[in-house]
Amino acid sequence: MLLWENIQGGSMMRMNKILCLVVFLFIVSIFVDDSYVDARPSALNVEHEVSEEQIAEEMVYLMQMQEKVSEILGSYEAIQDYGTVHIDRSNGFKIVIGFKVEDSKTARIKAELGELLSNRVAFVPSKFTYHELNEIKDQIIDQKQQLESTGTVISSVGVDEAQQRVNVTVTEAKDLKSLNQLSEVSKAGNDVIHIVIDPEAKNYTEFSRRDNHTILGGGIGFLFSPYATHNYCTTAFTATKDEKKFIVTAGHCLNGNQAIVKQWDNNVGRDHVSYFSSKGIDVGLIDVTNSGRKISNSIFKNAVTNYDAKYTQSGSFVANQYVCKSGLTTGYTCGQVQETSTSFEDSITGITVRDVVKIVATGNYKDYSQGGDSGSITWAGDVLLGIHSAGGDSQNQSWGYAAKTSKMTEYFGTTFKINKSSTPF
Repeated sequence: MLLWENIQGGSMMRMNKILCLVVFLFIVSIFVDDSYVDARPSALNVEHEVSEEQIAEEMVYLMQMQEKVSEILGSYEAIQDYGTVHIDRSNGFKIVIGFKVEDSKTARIKAELGELLSNRVAFVPSKFTYHELNEIKDQIIDQKQQLESTGTVISSVGVDEAQQRVNVTVTEAKDLKSLNQLSEVSKAGNDVIHIVIDPEAKNYTEFSRRDNHTILGGGIGFLFSPYATHNYCTTAFTATKDEKKFIVTAGHCLNGNQAIVKQWDNNVGRDHVSYFSSKGIDVGLIDVTNSGRKISNSIFKNAVTNYDAKYTQSGSFVANQYVCKSGLTTGYTCGQVQETSTSFEDSITGITVRDVVKIVATGNYKDYSQGGDSGSITWAGDVLLGIHSAGGDSQNQSWGYAAKTSKMTEYFGTTFKINKSSTPF
C-alpha cells in the first residue's frame, strides 16, 4: 500500500499542487510496485534521543571492524567491491556485513571478525555491492538534466546500503512515464530504485564560536572574502601537507584564489584550494600562514570559551551509524547516516555536489544545521569522519550532508596528513 503523509498549511496554489500530486500518486500506486515509489521521506528510527555514551560505544566496535577489514583487504574501502555494510538495531547493536562476492579474504574476515566481535557482527548474502549501487546513483545524477526535461525534478540521489537500494528524492513528477525513465537511464530494475516524492525537499549550502583562537581546531568560525553577505563558515579539522599547515573546511566556503581568510577577525591564512566549482567535491583548504596560530586535534563542542572534545582517530561512515557535528550556528547536533554516497544539486549555486553522506537529524534536534555551519567537523566518539557540506529540510524532517575524510589522500595526495596530535604546533 502506498503511504501518504498529509501536509498542512500554505496557499491555495500549494494545496492544489499537493492535491494533484496525491491523485498522481494514487494512479502510480495502481501500476507500480509499492517498493518503487513512496510518498514520504523515510524517518528512520531517530525519534528518540541518542546519548554521547552510546555514540562513543558503538564507534569503538565500528573502528575494530574497520581496522580488521583494512588489515585483511589493504584498506577499509576495499570492502565496497565485495558487498555492503550497515548497522542493525532491531535487537541491540549489530554490524551487518553483506557479501555478494566471496573469496579466501572474505572467509578470513568472517572468521576473525566473528571471533573479535562475537554477537556484535553478522554476515549475510548481498544482492549488490556498494560500488554497483554507487554506479547506479552516478548514472542517474549524470542524466539529471535529461530526466528533468521529461518532468521529473530530482532533489538528491543516494546509496542506501541498509535497504540495498538507491534512493531518489523527487520534488516534482509529471507522469508515470517520466518516473519509469529513472530505471531506463540507470539500466536498473524497480527493485533497486526507491523513489521518494517530497515536494517540500530543499538542499542548500550554509554560510553564517565567535572569537580569535591562537590554537586552531574544529568547530570554530572563520570569515572569508568571496561573499558579501553570507561569509561565515566553520572549521572541520587541521592537517599538514609537506611542510605546510592547513585548516580543512567545506569547499563552497572557498574559491582557491589565495584571498586572505580571517579567524575570527584576525588574519589566519589564505584561501588555498577548493574543488567545489570544478569537481563538485565540497572540500577546501586554508593555508595557515599566521605564525602566531597553532593547529590541534581539538573540537569546540558544547563549551562557551574553549575546546571541550578532540578526535584521535579517523574512520569511514557506516549506514545507520549515529554521528554528530559542531557548527557556528546550531552548535552540537546529532543524526543518523541514511545514505553513504549521495549526490544533490545545490539550490543556491546549481552545482551538483557529489559523494557526500546524508545524515538525518535525530529526534532531539529540530534542525541538524543552519547557515554558518558549513565546514563543521562531523565525528563519533573520538573518531573523525567528515566535513559538513550542506543542509536540507522538508515538512517533517531535517538533514545534513558531509564530505568524507576517508577521501582526503585521494583529493590531496599521500603527503596530506590529518592532524591527530593533542600537542598544538
